[in-house]
Amino acid sequence: MSGIAVTLELKGNNVFLAGERVQGTWFVNVNSAAPVKVNFITTYLIGATYVEWRETNYLRRDFEDDEFKTHELYTRQVTSHPVNGHGKQLAPGYYKYPFDYYIPKDNMHSSFEGHHGATRWFIKIEIGRPKPCSNIVKYKCFTYLAKVDIDLPLYAKPMTASQERKISRAFGFGNAGSVKLTASIDRSGYCPGEWALITLDVTNGTTKDLDQPSAALMQMVEFKGNGEENITKECIRKLVGTKLNKGQQLKWNNRKLTIDPVPPTSLPRSSYCIKCLYYIEIKIPLPCYNEDIKLLFPITIGTVPRNHKKRQNEMSPPSNDAFNNPDLSNSITYREQEKSTSRFEYSSNTLEFPNILYTPLTAYVVEYTPTASGTAHSTSSLKKS
Repeated sequence: MSGIAVTLELKGNNVFLAGERVQGTWFVNVNSAAPVKVNFITTYLIGATYVEWRETNYLRRDFEDDEFKTHELYTRQVTSHPVNGHGKQLAPGYYKYPFDYYIPKDNMHSSFEGHHGATRWFIKIEIGRPKPCSNIVKYKCFTYLAKVDIDLPLYAKPMTASQERKISRAFGFGNAGSVKLTASIDRSGYCPGEWALITLDVTNGTTKDLDQPSAALMQMVEFKGNGEENITKECIRKLVGTKLNKGQQLKWNNRKLTIDPVPPTSLPRSSYCIKCLYYIEIKIPLPCYNEDIKLLFPITIGTVPRNHKKRQNEMSPPSNDAFNNPDLSNSITYREQEKSTSRFEYSSNTLEFPNILYTPLTAYVVEYTPTASGTAHSTSSLKKS
């Protein structure tokens, strides 16, 4: 490393909100026997989203894959540090380069790592070296979380839906009876660490035995590149019931579906190339030649849970010390996002989007205790398929 070692000390706990202060110090150790020539030393705070995927196109004569790319830059803050040594040379020894930035208060996308794109927030230092030496570049990622407030009244309403389906006999001919499903969830917004309460009532009024009904927390991510869209779907957690024999009725009463530490739902207009969404899927598998019964309940995964104790002074700017104060919330901590471990393999030097192995954090409610019954009574418009 040309006789130079670089380390970083970042204040706080590596989780930041809009408007918060990001402070730290880069430590540069010149451990060579002679002074090292340096052209410049610059630090940056960068927040950006980059999407890229490739698809095989057999119609192309050059046999190259089609490439789909999009880049969004939320902030790029720069600090130029004076080179402390004489004649732009650093003598052997230790040097400190502090930085002090603020996260913008704009509507920006939370830290996210996905199959076809990522949103990364990081501190960067670049030490310029004269040729033929290459510049020294180091990165330190941190987590930015947008405010997705589940404590708002709109997320407290329960949702319910029902569907009845007639099924056919073998080879799609004849009528074997009908299956009726009614299901509900206790509300439409959750934080990781909480659980959704699932109520289900299904009657198998057919002459056939059916497989197990299930309730699953599903993640759907929309990636956009070059005007095209790529959608991925993944099951986060699943509840499975018992087999439903002919003529049998099955009921669930507030069964718990735990919300794992996943990235928060993307806020509207926070990103035009990544949108992370969630829904709970209630499914009844039907025999061959029949389409399965599915009820889809769109939900929001947030960063501010229900009954969250607000800051003592909402008008004062938040500080990093706020995260270490146990009085700020009833039971919030931060855990690694479980569904952000699949590495996004693409990078761009020209767009300053590095290929970094980093798993962001997300808000997590510990020792969650619901304050009221989750039984759903009201009706909401839901997707059916």
